[in-house]
Amino acid sequence: MKLLLKLILGSGVALALALTGCKSGSGSGSASVRVVNATHGHASIDLLVSGTKYAGPATTGQASSYGSVPSGSQTVQWADSGTVTALASVGPSLSESQAYTLIAYDSNGLLKAAWVGENDVAPAANTLNLRVIDLATDAGAVDVYVTAPGVDLNTVNPNFSVGASGTSPSTAFLAFTPGTYEIRVTANGNKGDLRLDIPSVALANQQNVVVLLTPTLGGALVDGGVLIEQGAYTASYNGNARVRLVSGVPGGTVSASTATTTLASNLPSPSIGSYAMVPPGAAAWTVSVNGAAAAVPPITLSAGSDNTLLVTGQQASPAVSLLVDDNHAPAVTTMANVRLVNGTTDAVNGLTLTVDSAIVANGVVPGSSSAYANVRVQASTTSHFEVSTLPLTPTPIAAIDRTLVAGGVYTVFVLGNTATAITKIWADR
Repeated sequence: MKLLLKLILGSGVALALALTGCKSGSGSGSASVRVVNATHGHASIDLLVSGTKYAGPATTGQASSYGSVPSGSQTVQWADSGTVTALASVGPSLSESQAYTLIAYDSNGLLKAAWVGENDVAPAANTLNLRVIDLATDAGAVDVYVTAPGVDLNTVNPNFSVGASGTSPSTAFLAFTPGTYEIRVTANGNKGDLRLDIPSVALANQQNVVVLLTPTLGGALVDGGVLIEQGAYTASYNGNARVRLVSGVPGGTVSASTATTTLASNLPSPSIGSYAMVPPGAAAWTVSVNGAAAAVPPITLSAGSDNTLLVTGQQASPAVSLLVDDNHAPAVTTMANVRLVNGTTDAVNGLTLTVDSAIVANGVVPGSSSAYANVRVQASTTSHFEVSTLPLTPTPIAAIDRTLVAGGVYTVFVLGNTATAITKIWADR
C-alpha cells in the first residue's frame, strides 16, 4: 500500500489525505464504521470498503448509520452515493467489535478523508472528555476556547492550541463538567480574529467528545462539527464570510456598509483595509466616495469565503467590484501563491506582473484580479517584482524586491493613477 500522507494520532486516530493501492485482510469478526459528510460540494456520500458499499447515504453535514465491516486491514473509501468511484481513502486496521468514523471533507479542490477511532474509555462520573482534531490546516495555528455561553474571551485562556508547525493535529482529551458550552476558534494568539463560533453545544455526562475543524471555501475561516464517540454528529458550518475594503481612488475618503455591517467609514484613499466578518448572502451594499454614493453591482457572499471589495476610478466616477480571495496554502509547500489586483484609474489596457522575470499575470484591467500563480520560494533570497502597463514602456511603474515565505499567499495591489501609483505586496496569510 502506497501512502502519500498518513499520520498516526493518539487514541487510534489516523489522517489520510490521499491513498492509493490496498492491503486487504480480515479478522474473525467485524467492526462498526460510519461516514460523516463534512464536504461542501457532495450532497450525499456512501462508505465503501474495497469498492463495496457498507454504509450511507450521509447527506451534507450528516453522519450515516454504522455498517458492519470485516475486521483486519481494509481499504475504506468514500464516494458519491450510488457510485463506486472512490474519491478518497484510508487504509486502517479495524479491530473486532470496535467503532470508527470516516470524515469526508474537501480543501481547496482536493478531496480528503480522516479516520477517527471511537473506542476511548468512558470518563469518570460527572465529567466528559473533549478534544480537538484540526483538519483545517490552511487556517494556520488556532486557539480553541470552550466556555460557558457569552463569556468574554479576554477573561480566559484557550483550552487548546492546534495547527502550529510541528504540532499534532489532534489534541489530548481534557475533562469538563457536563453542561452547555460555547466553542470558539480564533487565530493563535489573537482573540480578536474569530474564525468560528459554535454558540451552544449541550454535552452530557461521561461522553467522549471530538470537536472537528474542517476547511472553508476561503481557507482562513474554519467549519466545525461535534462528534460524540458512538453517538451523534452535529455539523457547524461557518455562518460568516470575510470582506475587506480596498480603494484605489486617488484621494478622498471611502465608506462601505450593509444594513447590518459597517466595513469602513471615511477610510482615507488609496488604502487597504483589514478583513471583517460579514453575514453571507445577497445583502445590498452602500459604498460612497467623499459622501457621494457609488453604483454597486449585486453582491452575493458565500459562507466561509474571503473577499475583497475593490473601489477604483476617479473621485467623481468610482466603480465597485467584488473579488473572491483564495487564502488556502499552495499545494506545493516550497511555493507561494501570488496574484495581481489592478486598482488603478487609467491602466485601461491592463497591467502585467513578473516575478524574477517570469510572467505571473498579464492584461489585468482596472477593477479585476489575475488568477493565483505558483512562485518558487528560495531560502534567504529575495524575489524581484515588476509591474508594467500595457503596451510595455521602458520603465515599469513598480520594481520591488521582497522576501517571500514558502506556503504564503500574496496579493500585489496597484492603486491610484499609474503616473503616481502605489504598489503594495500584501501577505494575505
